[in-house]
Parts: sequence; C-alpha cells; structure tokens
Amino acid sequence: MSKVGTQRIAVFGAGPIGLEAALYALAIGADVQLFEMGQIGEQLLRWGFVRMFSPFGMNSTNLGRAALHRDQPTRELPPDSDFLTGTEYREQYLVPLAESSALRGRIQTQTRILAVGRTGWRKSDPIPHTRKPLPPFRVLLRDTNNLERIETFDVILDCTGTLTRPSTIGDGNIPAIGETTASAHMTYWPVDVLGSQRAHYAGKSIIVIGGGYTAATTICDLATLAEDDQATWTIWLTRGPRSSQPLPRIPADPLKERDRLAVRANSLASRGDGNLEFHTQTVIDEVTCHGPDQGFCVRGRVGGKPMSWDVERVIANVGYRPDLSIGSELRVHEPTGSIETEEPGYFVLGSKSHGRDANFLLREGYDQIRRAFTAITGKPGLDLYNQKAA
Repeated sequence: MSKVGTQRIAVFGAGPIGLEAALYALAIGADVQLFEMGQIGEQLLRWGFVRMFSPFGMNSTNLGRAALHRDQPTRELPPDSDFLTGTEYREQYLVPLAESSALRGRIQTQTRILAVGRTGWRKSDPIPHTRKPLPPFRVLLRDTNNLERIETFDVILDCTGTLTRPSTIGDGNIPAIGETTASAHMTYWPVDVLGSQRAHYAGKSIIVIGGGYTAATTICDLATLAEDDQATWTIWLTRGPRSSQPLPRIPADPLKERDRLAVRANSLASRGDGNLEFHTQTVIDEVTCHGPDQGFCVRGRVGGKPMSWDVERVIANVGYRPDLSIGSELRVHEPTGSIETEEPGYFVLGSKSHGRDANFLLREGYDQIRRAFTAITGKPGLDLYNQKAA
C-alpha cells in the first residue's frame, strides 16, 4: 500500500462508476481527484424519467453505503428491492455520495478534460521493456471560468460513459444524407413522451429508429400516449432480420423488468397495437428536415425496396459510441469490453469500456473497479467489495 499512497489517480466522470472508483481509491490510501465536465450524475439527467432494470441493491456498494452512514448513521437508503428511476437514483444515492465527507475536496465539477498526454513522451515513442515507470500523464483541464491548467497523474480511470456521442442513422453507421443538418431538430436520447415532452409528441406522426431497449422504451411510451391521443402514430424502423420480434428475449432473464419491456415491445410490433407500424431490414438513406417544427421526409429501403415517410418527429435511438478524442495522443483505442488499454496506467471503466455495445450493468462496473485496483496495486486478492462495510 505504500506504493499506492504515493500515486496520484485521476478519475474522469462523476457518474455511478466514477464516484465509486474514487471511493475505492481513497479506501486504499491513494491520492485521487475526480473531474466532471457537468454536474454530478450529468448523463443520468438525460434519462432520469426511465425506471432502471436492476434494483437498488445491485446499483450500490458497501463502500458507498458506509460513506453515507458514517456521515449520517440514521440515513434511510432505498430498499434493495426497489427499482428507482434515474432521477431517484441520482438524488437518493449519487448526489449524497458526492457530498459525503469521504469525497469532500476530491471532486471538481464544471471542469472539462481537453486532452491527456505524457510528460516528455509522444505516442510514437516506444514503450521501454524495463521496469522503469513511464512518465506521468499530463491532463489539460478547463474550468468554469475558461481558465486552463495542467495537472499530472500516475493513473487515469476514464469513466466518462458514452451518452455524449450518439451514433448516426445512415448505412455503415455514418450519417444519412442530410442528417448532419437535420440532427438539430431530431432527438437521439431517451424521450419523456409521457411527461415533460408530452405536448411535443401527442397527436403527431413519429418515426423511431433503433432496435434496442432504449427504442423499445420509447415505443411502449408512445403506445401509451396513443391510448390517450388517437392521432398519435408511430413508425418503428429497425435494421434487424425479418421478424415480428424486434427484441430477442434472454432465456430466464434475471432482470424481470427488462424481460417485461421486451415482451411488451415485441407484442406491439407483432400486433400493430398502439397505432404502431413496424418495419425490419430497414436502411436509412436520407433525411430531410423542412424547418423547425415543419416535419421531415425520411427515405430508405425496407428489405431492399425503396420507401419514404413524411412525419412530424424523428427519434433516433440508435445507440452511442465512446468519445476517444481526449486520449488521441495515447495508445487508447475503441474499447470492446476490456478495462485495460495499450497505454499502461490508463483504464476505461463503465459503459465506455463496452464501446458501442449498450449491454452494461452497474454491477459489472463495480467488478471492473475491483479488477482495476488489483492491477494498480499488484495485489490480485484485493477486494474491498467483499469485505464487511465499516
């Protein structure tokens, strides 16, 4: 542990994994700073109205609970079996955790990470095959006053997620013709069509593009909206194979809420309930926006046959991709599930570690934290999550 105590660790992102990673670092005696470009749990605010698939017991750790109870022993946390919305989870767990005495002075919000390199080192320089440590990371930061500075660290834990960079709707995962221009009037994130954005979608014709759980959530909510406003009409376009079941069900899915969503979305697609028109094997070629609130023309192919749709709203729930720009001068490539990169000391944790694969659960992220710190400390048996909380 003495070696760890001399290391400076930077955590990027104050979401669930970033906050828990900072707690873990402090628990082993490391000097840690956490940087967040927005506010605590910033990305959760994009989908705060959505109820999580997994219960609270799977989305919190003994370290986090202990930190909260040290400050307030009588604090009541949600029951382990409760399924919270993103907003509830942020307000009842993440924000109190960020404000706890354990993390006091360790979090810098409204701080943008502009670039990461190494002191006196370039990406093209060979990594020495010796035990001599590489020079520290140089992190270029910009604060809320637009003042820039450099800080140095020995280890980077990148927990920035993927929601800041949505994928595009065109063939080959590049923008469709006209999408770059039209994107300002489309939405790529979960949509609260039954709440804050109800008036924007009620009674409208809507295209939803995407075949994952985010798209399925949107489809189910729009079907509920159509029950109250029969003028609401939805066209669901997916790239998947010809089938009336857009979401393959997971056999004996342990997350029952996820399975219920798949069942309902598949039923809507196969029966056409909820004023829903469903198309598989769809490729989007072009999207034209006629102006603010003036509607769209979407052109593509369904099973190879040209089709077009004139609609009032376009929702592109087509997933997200990791933003790797901050590490462009490091050996950090698009993640595919591993937390370690080719750059020694640079770890990618959380949903970003999955790259474009959206199938990520927080409990996996907590195991990633454990594995990262076994690598950092060189102690394979280190597991603070398997110890009784103080």
